[in-house]
Amino acid sequence: MYDILIRGGMVFDGSQSSPVQMDVAVKDSRVVAIDSALESESGQVIDAAGKYVTPGFIDLHSHSDFSLLVEPDGDSKLRQGVTTEVIGNCGESPAPLMVNG
Repeated sequence: MYDILIRGGMVFDGSQSSPVQMDVAVKDSRVVAIDSALESESGQVIDAAGKYVTPGFIDLHSHSDFSLLVEPDGDSKLRQGVTTEVIGNCGESPAPLMVNG
């Protein structure tokens, strides 16, 4: 059983090739299967027909240095597909910072 099954989305695999309509299965927060027609029970099924499914995006020059201190989960970036950020590129950063010390 999968935790999440994303059905029928146009999947970009990160290789710069054209997207292909596939199903994507997620278990324990990891992609565990990608196939043209996955059959299994799932806790949540997402109908992605007509939508794009991509790997996480990397933001190489972000200005989230301070906003992540206010919202450490980074929900606004995650909702846009950003899963990795590089911060402090401009020479202005609060790091190193003692938060609870």
